[in-house]
Amino acid sequence: MSEFLEMDREEQISLLEEFANDVLIQYGITGSDFHCQHHSYNTTFKFKGSDGVDYAMRISTASRKWPEHIWAEVQWLEELRRDGSISAPLPIKNLQGEAFSNHYFFYQGGNLDVIIYPWIEGEVVGANPSDEQIFELGRQMATMHQLGKIWKPEGYANFLAIDKPLMIREDNLFTFQLDEISPAQYELLREINDRSEKLFERLREVSEPQLIHADLNFGNVLSSAGKLAILDFDDAGMGFPLQDLAITIFSLRTDREREKQLLAGYSSVAPLPVFEPADLELLIANRCLVLLNYRLGATNKDDVAKLPDYLKKTELHLKNYLETGEFSLLE
Repeated sequence: MSEFLEMDREEQISLLEEFANDVLIQYGITGSDFHCQHHSYNTTFKFKGSDGVDYAMRISTASRKWPEHIWAEVQWLEELRRDGSISAPLPIKNLQGEAFSNHYFFYQGGNLDVIIYPWIEGEVVGANPSDEQIFELGRQMATMHQLGKIWKPEGYANFLAIDKPLMIREDNLFTFQLDEISPAQYELLREINDRSEKLFERLREVSEPQLIHADLNFGNVLSSAGKLAILDFDDAGMGFPLQDLAITIFSLRTDREREKQLLAGYSSVAPLPVFEPADLELLIANRCLVLLNYRLGATNKDDVAKLPDYLKKTELHLKNYLETGEFSLLE
């Protein structure tokens, strides 16, 4: 693992491309024209299969999930396809009839989970969605919440419980005192974490956790043929609808007017969760802890090098939140 972490981005991607070709043996196809689309918490390649189809391969280089969680994600995508109201990628099956594969990667000293989807043509919406796109994302979020409230995965599949401040099992932030984080920064982070713990306890007292996407930002949304397609269900788990709304609002907080479109889209399908404004603000601020915890588990040097700047921005955002009671993505 340490050897892989010391490699530069190009070396890592080259080795992962070799790994990707090895994985394709499990699918009975070969690949060509590999292009890395994303290399951070996960690595995604676009490639052309020997069957003439373009595919996307997601490799979980910093996996936070067990097989039962991935199997639940696959079942959820199959359910969304059956329902037809949400456009989302459907994994292809390998020669064993399974919708995900697990393959040994020497340079990390363990197995990596892999999912392959047919490539969806379109453009990532990104940081500047239109009001119409924000409204539509709110509508689709509410639709998924309604479906997820009554649907359950089958067999051994189950979703990770993410109704907690860091959302995932791995606590890279508080388990050990890290040299990269100053005592003053730790005090600030623990204050947010303690407040969030109490809020999640209150939420569990009044409602049961349910399935949420948990990463609905516009970097995970494609505009395809005039419609939106939802990507990256990797973080999906058992949380709260208000938590899902807060995660999306976090990425919109450069302009508070935009989130009104999100809430309007949601309420066009289902009633908004009942909440106090202060609780929503805390959940938005808590997103800083989640993202920082992810960054501390980074597996490439580029992400590690960005950590000091990210810490400074996180400190700025959280100090401002504690002073004002409102969260903003200040520059």
